[in-house]
Amino acid sequence: MRARVLYTLLLLSLIGLGIHHVFYKNMRFIQSKVYPNLYLVKYPDEDQNALQLAIHQQVVTHLGSKFPAVKTLAYEKENAIFFYQYYKALPISVFQDEGTAYFLENEEDLGGMVTEELGMYRKYKLAEFTYGPCQAEASGHCGELRYFDENGLVKSARLSNLVAPPKTASKASTVSPQW
Repeated sequence: MRARVLYTLLLLSLIGLGIHHVFYKNMRFIQSKVYPNLYLVKYPDEDQNALQLAIHQQVVTHLGSKFPAVKTLAYEKENAIFFYQYYKALPISVFQDEGTAYFLENEEDLGGMVTEELGMYRKYKLAEFTYGPCQAEASGHCGELRYFDENGLVKSARLSNLVAPPKTASKASTVSPQW
């Protein structure tokens, strides 16, 4: 009788895990509340082409939407959109790293005993889009979308004539690349 109960519980657990994996582990883009130009990708697609297409579409969506004045990440360009894999460290961490999930609601902490900087998580970087006004059209934006894996740059793509971001309350960049 105990064995039957155990096998039944085991079977129900496996079915539950299967349902969770199929229906609840869809790729999602989570925008940071602190850095609107930072997106964390939860459950990224294993197929690199599908992942890159989704990131490309998110870039177009981001540029077409109104977003507030951006706080810039340390050591990064102002006119850029960043994509990192969602990673949350274990609650008890010897090295006190919080993972990329830390930056959803917290600013980078560059000083003190414990440092949290997004640059520490380069192996979780998926893509970066750097943009500026196109030379030919004043209303559109052009830029380069670079894709990464844990070893570094995988490929890059040039995007042009994208919808210009709406004016925000942030100060204009004094140096703007001309594509």
